[in-house]
Amino acid sequence: MGAGSAGMCCAIRAAERGLHVLVIEKDSVVGGTLHLTAGHLSAGGTRRQKSKGIDDSPQKHFDEVMKISQNTANPEIVKLATELAPKTVDWLEDNGFEFAPETPAIIYGHAPYATPRTYWGNQDYAGGRIATAGITIFNTLKPIWDKYVEEGKIKVLLEHKLTNLVKIDNRVVGVKAQHEGKESIFHGKNIVLTTGGYASNHEFFKKVTPDHPRLISTARPTSTGDGIIAAQAIGANFKGAEMHNSTLGGIELEPMSGRTDFWKQWARVSNSVDRKPREIYVNEQAERFINEDEPNPDVREKLVHKQSGRRFWLIFDETALMAGASIIPQWTQEKIKEECQNEKAMWKADSISELAQKIGLDAEKLNETVNQFNQNCKDKSDPDFARNLTNEETVFPIQNAPFYAILTYAYSLITFGGLATNANLQVLNDDNEPIEGLYAAGEIMGVSSTSGDAFCGGMVLTPALSFGKYLGEVL
Repeated sequence: MGAGSAGMCCAIRAAERGLHVLVIEKDSVVGGTLHLTAGHLSAGGTRRQKSKGIDDSPQKHFDEVMKISQNTANPEIVKLATELAPKTVDWLEDNGFEFAPETPAIIYGHAPYATPRTYWGNQDYAGGRIATAGITIFNTLKPIWDKYVEEGKIKVLLEHKLTNLVKIDNRVVGVKAQHEGKESIFHGKNIVLTTGGYASNHEFFKKVTPDHPRLISTARPTSTGDGIIAAQAIGANFKGAEMHNSTLGGIELEPMSGRTDFWKQWARVSNSVDRKPREIYVNEQAERFINEDEPNPDVREKLVHKQSGRRFWLIFDETALMAGASIIPQWTQEKIKEECQNEKAMWKADSISELAQKIGLDAEKLNETVNQFNQNCKDKSDPDFARNLTNEETVFPIQNAPFYAILTYAYSLITFGGLATNANLQVLNDDNEPIEGLYAAGEIMGVSSTSGDAFCGGMVLTPALSFGKYLGEVL
């Protein structure tokens, strides 16, 4: 069930063994989140690392994932993921995957590894200019997929929505899926759920994370948790949603839509390495709450998550706007100015008081915050947050009108709750016993299983590929 990262790999590897696979997919195309992901992989002990003299191993990778996640990830699942990861990266290379020449590398979009073990393809997002998603993996898998579809070893049914699992005693023997209003039953010796997460199901998200504010999603519309819901209906154990983490910088151009788009508009506030901040960040109390220069994405994420609504405003002036790289990598400064005319997610004003009124913050408090920051810039000292204000080339007091505000949110592409499995990737029931015939791979397991309550680089996409590939090899 599901023809995304995990499902495609599972079907391909099973077909390579001579097995026949039925793949049922809700969307009209295959690939799932491969059409949205930046395409970052992580693995320790690959051929590519060895060819570049990089000393790494699955054990070192495991140790660092557990360190970054502060031991909140599932060690049993992380162990399997890190052991399989180098085999997966090598397998992709064997099938024509073209690495970006600078990989493996250390990247800073999330908490960085100490060792260069992050890879992406030559067509993928590389941390700089944002242009295309991680399509190199999809372009590597699709020809293999097409070959086995043409040979009849993979049969794919598109636009079929999973509705129920068919269970006899403690064994799942089939699924029910709906197509054009008609429900059909499909039987199989083994059922592998690779239907992804639930980041586009606002109702389910609120149910499993009631303490989380409104969901701002950039996921595919098909990410509605169908596999999780169907598995729960037969007693599967769902866990990890309370560890949900979000990425910073989402811009909701249409207020209350619950949607943002990383590839079309995104504020570069997830770290201070790729772009040095020229703004201050203020919360609903019109107060700074962070050292905007903080380099660790995990620290930044957790501080933002403490703010009401998990949102904040970027406050800056005309000089800061025009001084360097745009805060929105896909937009020019002129486009930001044009969007300010709509006064939905971006605003400009001739005074800080007027700006505060437009964005709904306390004018007296915002003036106080801006004045204090300007004094800090003059003193070259930031006693409250220790931002480095000594380099005049990177310090921009907020004093030259017009003044600007951009509202940004912590947003979600992926979800952290998922189906509990054992090390064989069998789905477990509420008594933590395997449900016979039912397996899971990919985001349906929950990102918390491989990353805990943090973002560990490459530990969503790589395990999805690896676990799907593994099940295709052993079932």
